[in-house]
Amino acid sequence: MISHAVSTELMHTISRQFNTSLDLDEVMGRVLRLTVEATEATHGSLFLLDEQGRVTRYILARPEQAPEISPHNLEKVMTEGLTGWVYQHQQGMLLDNIASHHPWIKLPSDAETHSALAVPLLHQNRVNGVLVLHHEESHHFDESHLSLVTGIAGQAAIAVENARLFSQIRRERETLDALITGMPNPVLVIDAEEKIIFINAAGRQLLGLTQMDLALASVEGGIILKAALKELGQNSTSSTREIHWPDGRIFSLSLNHVAWLGTVLTLNDITELKRLDELKSAFVETVSHDLRNPLATIQGFAMLLEMENLSERGRSNLSGLLQGVAQIQNLIQNLLDLARIEAKMDEQIEACDLTEITEDVLSGFELQLAEKEMTLVADLPADLPWVLGNALRLSQVVANLVSNAVKYTPKGGRITVGLSHEGKEIRLAVSDSGPGIPSEEQDQIFERFYRVPMMENSEWIEGTGLGLSIVKAIIEGYGGRVWVESEIGLGSTFICTLPTMPDIPEE
Repeated sequence: MISHAVSTELMHTISRQFNTSLDLDEVMGRVLRLTVEATEATHGSLFLLDEQGRVTRYILARPEQAPEISPHNLEKVMTEGLTGWVYQHQQGMLLDNIASHHPWIKLPSDAETHSALAVPLLHQNRVNGVLVLHHEESHHFDESHLSLVTGIAGQAAIAVENARLFSQIRRERETLDALITGMPNPVLVIDAEEKIIFINAAGRQLLGLTQMDLALASVEGGIILKAALKELGQNSTSSTREIHWPDGRIFSLSLNHVAWLGTVLTLNDITELKRLDELKSAFVETVSHDLRNPLATIQGFAMLLEMENLSERGRSNLSGLLQGVAQIQNLIQNLLDLARIEAKMDEQIEACDLTEITEDVLSGFELQLAEKEMTLVADLPADLPWVLGNALRLSQVVANLVSNAVKYTPKGGRITVGLSHEGKEIRLAVSDSGPGIPSEEQDQIFERFYRVPMMENSEWIEGTGLGLSIVKAIIEGYGGRVWVESEIGLGSTFICTLPTMPDIPEE
């Protein structure tokens, strides 16, 4: 019989043991020895188990006496012995006389045993171990022993789970560290005081960094990164932008704010991609210019042929020729427009009334809407704040989006065009009742020449694949955003936002 005072003192002692070390084998060995001494057991052992109930560690109160134990013996204990019974039933058991109460699987490490006590290390309905005490005499253990050892096992179960979680987190951190350290792209973590608290090898090379905990502004290129951080703090928790490094390289900088950590900066060198993009744009512009004159000549002669007395078949062929020339001219015009927009050429920035611009554009679609028997719903408030931009380019944005909606909406469908004021932005939304866009295609539709693959039973719709690219280039050039929301069978909504004009202080 163990007194309440002894039990309380032992529980306090064991609780302190669990806080002294993260070495599970060492701590469990000490706890097991204290338990054996307090209960005056002859011998004690601890089986630590994985989630499948397999023995991962076998700890003895006197490890110097431990012989080699075969996996076969351990498996037999878990399937036929007292330890296995406790594991399966998730409850402790006290055996007064082993011979008369329960089959006993004797291990080489066991002393002569006539009574035993075993309890599960139970945590959140899962047994992660079994603690077993032996005695050479019958009827040595009583309910006070069982109660005490059950309490000890409860603390041990928590310690085992904590050790497992600690080990798992450490492994995951080591894996993550290895991945980030080995990344070819620079990665930095900046704290709230704008100090570098983590940087990988590529980041050290880029910044010429030899030590940690430096202020961001004190390293090469730090002023550029600091400006990007300041802008992030004003707008959102994540953003991506292009930055120009002091040595002439161009990087795509991704910033992500993590509340408990700081801001993670990832840089991707896009210098070569930008150079190739500029070469491609220059090539396209050159070819487009060079094609205009030959196409104009073809168109001129074709129009002269219209005056001739042609057969019906000849007129049909000539009509197809003129239509093809018009399509190529439209493609060339779009390419040149896109090049000028991206180069920010020939643009006069002014205050623009999006309501007036949208109304003017919609009036030009009345005939197309009537031909397809479509319903147009326009919600265009007259008192919206103005935006900064070029009126012709903003008209192009509205026209391209509405043209898209007309093309993809079936006869008798509905198109909705709306403007609204949200915070410091004006929001333009153009909705159609077309077939919708698959989710996997939505991130690509703003790329040049990209066309959504035809859906089953859908008609081919003419286009250059540049209209949405032009919309994106114009809107982002004015500091706005553009995206699409769509579901198959429910139509699509294209949304653009533009910042409102800043207030001009009165004198």
